[in-house]
Amino acid sequence: MIVPLDIVLFVILIATAFLALHVKDLLAAVGLLSAYSLFAALLFAGLSALDVALVEAALGAGLTGVLFIAAILATTRRSAPRTDSRRRLVVIPLILGFVGLMLYASVDLPDRGDPDAPAHQGVATAYIEGSLEQTQTPNVVTAILADYRSQDTLGETLVIVTAALSAALVLVRRGDDEDEDEVAVGSTDARDGTGPTGGPVPTDDAGPTDDVEGER
Repeated sequence: MIVPLDIVLFVILIATAFLALHVKDLLAAVGLLSAYSLFAALLFAGLSALDVALVEAALGAGLTGVLFIAAILATTRRSAPRTDSRRRLVVIPLILGFVGLMLYASVDLPDRGDPDAPAHQGVATAYIEGSLEQTQTPNVVTAILADYRSQDTLGETLVIVTAALSAALVLVRRGDDEDEDEVAVGSTDARDGTGPTGGPVPTDDAGPTDDVEGER
């Protein structure tokens, strides 16, 4: 990928992450995080990591966003106000230190696509040369994900399943709480002798006192 385009994607990623942390509307934050995952997928595709790009686009920009939206619709859309602003005095220097450390560590990285880079030696060569014979899988990427890294792929799948189950539990719990609130309101109205609108509860049968007064 062209280097200026990489820089544009990095700037967009930083901007979307910054906005996602500062917006008060959680639904807007989910949209920004989904956009972040989509631009990250474009960056991975530019690095020729198409399998990682597809996973990031499908899970990060797709399924995860849907789960977040379902959780927000079942709970609340507004984030709680942050009362302690002194955390920024600690967090901002830590972020700047981390970025500086990453830039310093990237100075000695090899050029992209360099055949002599360490990433293209050793185990990568072994995968390309021996995957078909060892796994009987014609696609090298599939052989790495489903055979050599099968436990890692299983762990990632468990993370997605856990997220889906957590969202389902939130939705079910939300429905139960609403039913309990409606029952509690109905019980309170019955004890106070008022209906749902605050008026008297209508009754069809006259009580013993009303019958006696009618005879007099």
